[in-house]
Amino acid sequence: PPALASAPPPPAMLATISLMDRLGRRSLLLRFIPLMALSHLALAASLLHMASASSALPAAAAVVALCGYGVAFSLSLGPIPNILTSELFPMRARAAAMSVSLAAQFVCNTAVGAGFPALRASLGSGGVFFAFAAVCAAGWLVTAVAVPETKGRALEDDGGEGKTKAS
Repeated sequence: PPALASAPPPPAMLATISLMDRLGRRSLLLRFIPLMALSHLALAASLLHMASASSALPAAAAVVALCGYGVAFSLSLGPIPNILTSELFPMRARAAAMSVSLAAQFVCNTAVGAGFPALRASLGSGGVFFAFAAVCAAGWLVTAVAVPETKGRALEDDGGEGKTKAS
């Protein structure tokens, strides 16, 4: 099952390359962050039912949820934050902005990995994924309110202000 759950994300990453320029970065975030949240909810429900289930259905649903999460992440929060960071900041600040962005991602990933056992002990396996779904919902709201679309902006522009690739 681990190999099965990790198979869908690489093709999804390839699809992201073409979808970003056609649909836009913000659009992909708004479409796929909710699917990440739904995947967390499905995984949480599967984990809650797994212990009492007499069939393999909850385990199969958990694998499907993991695959769905991997695809949705690969189409949104996996690559897009790094691309947005490079497009939103002017050239003179871009390297520093990318460094801060990547450092924040590594700190958050480490916090999730290191904190997971304690969260699981206090919230239960299902509860942790319900919490992760809530974080996705908050991320979607922030994206809807505060993240600009950078589709069509030239990377050489001063922070994406001004010229488009078509200009």
